[in-house]
Amino acid sequence: MAGVSTPELAAAVSNAGGLGSIGIGTSSVAVAQRMIEETHAQTSGVFNVNLLSHVPTQRDAAREAAWLAHLSPFFEEFGAVPPVELKEIHRSFLEDDETFQMLPAMRPPIVSFHFGIPSADRLAALPAACRAPIAVP
Repeated sequence: MAGVSTPELAAAVSNAGGLGSIGIGTSSVAVAQRMIEETHAQTSGVFNVNLLSHVPTQRDAAREAAWLAHLSPFFEEFGAVPPVELKEIHRSFLEDDETFQMLPAMRPPIVSFHFGIPSADRLAALPAACRAPIAVP
């Protein structure tokens, strides 16, 4: 739901007794922080903050050039200019120190990950960011 989840939806789900969730993996740190603050402001319930934890791209200039050359005719077909280089568009939490530093101050009740799991060091630091442990009856 990264890029389409909203604090309003997450809060509404949490206020109705479910587990609301916001995906911040495609957001800048400032936008992610704002989303968490807005969700906190709209619910006293538990909600989840989800992060992308994919293996970061290993750059290979020759391989990237070959892909760009292969795709060039498709760009030309639509009158578009192909990019000069390929870029990873979403940073992985595995190496996103800014988001990692921001989370404890925001105190999200639950933090989840997809496409991978952060290092043991990062995981060990996150429980301190949570407001309270969750007991499931």
